[in-house]
Amino acid sequence: MELDKLIKLLKDNKELNVGVRLGILLGLYYTRSAWFKELLEATRLNKAELYQHLKILHKSGYVEIKYIPTVEGKRLKVFITKKGDELIKQVVELLREK
Repeated sequence: MELDKLIKLLKDNKELNVGVRLGILLGLYYTRSAWFKELLEATRLNKAELYQHLKILHKSGYVEIKYIPTVEGKRLKVFITKKGDELIKQVVELLREK
């Protein structure tokens, strides 16, 4: 059953047991990257909460965090990694199966 596979996949990747982190990765799967400010607006978390979630995803290898110089100063941009991409691809495939 696909539901069993999906639950096992999420249990095996404990970092994704929090819906916000799964949502961030799903969004990055489709957009490939996002500015910190965009993620703040999308998640409606405060800066500290969002940064904590991103640190956990980064430590697990699902996202890469880069500070990019802009006219307004350094800005944080988040990119999905190959590991994150492969995991979310599995989640999406399991959600599509009937």
